[in-house]
Amino acid sequence: MKKNVLVLAFVFMLVMVGCGSKPTLAELVESDEVVAGEEAANAELAKSGLGLRLKYAADGEDVLVFSYIFEDYQQLAGLNQSDIDAEFSGVLSNLSGAANLNAFFKECEETTGTPLKCIRMQIVNADGTVIYSQEYLDTQQ
Repeated sequence: MKKNVLVLAFVFMLVMVGCGSKPTLAELVESDEVVAGEEAANAELAKSGLGLRLKYAADGEDVLVFSYIFEDYQQLAGLNQSDIDAEFSGVLSNLSGAANLNAFFKECEETTGTPLKCIRMQIVNADGTVIYSQEYLDTQQ
């Protein structure tokens, strides 16, 4: 899984570097190139058998959002939020470490001209409910 996430991160950065003009963050994540990268990432995730798909989004012009969406609804009845947080914080830590988020901060700023406030990584249930979310700040500033 870590190898796949690294490949996905690399594809996203290549797309950003390849853009000639300075798009907004929203334009960037909606561009044909990023959508194609999402499709490639989702093909890799499908091969992994994790039952997740990835969606890039912008929250305003300074928050890049990575949503890992479960394909099947996850039953969380009986779990309190502390249990859910404990379960998914480790998952996102692994994904964020493998994705080299510091490179995303740099590349997004170079591509759009706007520094990111944070990168939000979230786990989303099949019905669209955010199960867990964590924001990462640029540690290179």
